[in-house]
Parts: sequence; structure tokens; C-alpha cells
Amino acid sequence: MLIIDIHSMPRQAFANGVLKGLGAPLMLYGVFHSPVLDDIKPINLPERSDSDALAGDWRKVGLDLQTAIKRYEQEQASTQ
Repeated sequence: MLIIDIHSMPRQAFANGVLKGLGAPLMLYGVFHSPVLDDIKPINLPERSDSDALAGDWRKVGLDLQTAIKRYEQEQASTQ
């Protein structure tokens, strides 16, 4: 009911939108159940300070940029 069909005709899309809008208040009284999950064990991660985490993130970004630059240089060298 919440999916919009972008391939429908404008008049039909408008009519569907109006019907969904009129039915929206009824959704307030709907019963929604979350899915039952099996036993999920939490992951215990070591505590890191914000500055260490931020430095690690930038280190990864730098490595990604180096990899992209090397790949670009290899592509340029192979086309010449």
C-alpha cells in the first residue's frame, strides 16, 4: 500500500494517492508486529576514543584514495 507506481497514468496515480491519503488515519490503529528474531549474540567491540576512531577512518580514506590513484595511473598507462 505504501509503494508508488511511477509507471501509472497521472490520473490513476492521483486517484491512488487520494485513496492512500484517505486510508492513512486508519493506519494509526493498525497492529504491527516486529519479526521474531532467534538468539542474536551481541558483538563486543573494544572501546576506542573518538579521536582514535576518526584517525582510523581518515587512514582508511587515504588508503582508498591511494588505491584509486594507482588504478587510474595504471589505466592511463595502458591506454597510451
